[in-house]
Amino acid sequence: MVDQSFVLASPACIRYIDPRVKLVHVAIAGVLLFVVRSTGGILLSDAFMVVALLFFGLYGCAARLIAVTGALLAVSLLLASVPGAVAAAAGMSVFIFFKFTPLAGVYFMMTKSVSSSELANALERLRLPRALTITLAVTLRFLPTIGQEVGAMRDSMRIRNIPLTVLNVLKAPLTMMEFVMVPLMMRFVKAAEELAAAACVRGIERPGVRGSLLEMRLRFRDFAYLGAVVGCAAFLACFESRMIS
Repeated sequence: MVDQSFVLASPACIRYIDPRVKLVHVAIAGVLLFVVRSTGGILLSDAFMVVALLFFGLYGCAARLIAVTGALLAVSLLLASVPGAVAAAAGMSVFIFFKFTPLAGVYFMMTKSVSSSELANALERLRLPRALTITLAVTLRFLPTIGQEVGAMRDSMRIRNIPLTVLNVLKAPLTMMEFVMVPLMMRFVKAAEELAAAACVRGIERPGVRGSLLEMRLRFRDFAYLGAVVGCAAFLACFESRMIS
């Protein structure tokens, strides 16, 4: 069975997109976060991100994005129909999370289809400072580790018959915070040390331009993907201007 990550990392794969193009996509998504404010515009942004995730073969991530978006939208509409200031404040909070769902799709795309070495190589090709390159590359590798460590911590609490549930948090918030934060901090420190050691082994502190086995050059599919991202951003900007007017 062929490893999907290896296939995505191969420039010969039709699903492979240059990491520099994906960084442009991240920047455009960040700008759209301030431009798109309507529910319809957010749903269109999510739809484009679902298509992008399906293009990269990240079917599970696309399903998760659809599920989270649908759940947040349903809760937001439900709270909007309930009178009262508390319901209005809760609905506004849920809508803010709903507004950030396109960035969740961008997060899935960057963490699942771009390796830390690819990102470091792409940033070096952009002539960015070494400090920024190392920071972003290690952060990209560290973010998925957080989810794994949280899952391991929840399993440990469940084994000790202290499940991390909303009811337990409401009953004893300080105790649950102690049970959660202390193990997480210890795990994060250990993960940071392991990542730093792995980075040193790979020669990330070596001065000069680092070599790479991956041939990084822009191809037709990179420009086509970038054109689709720019076209979607322009459409969303026009859509929002019509909604405001």
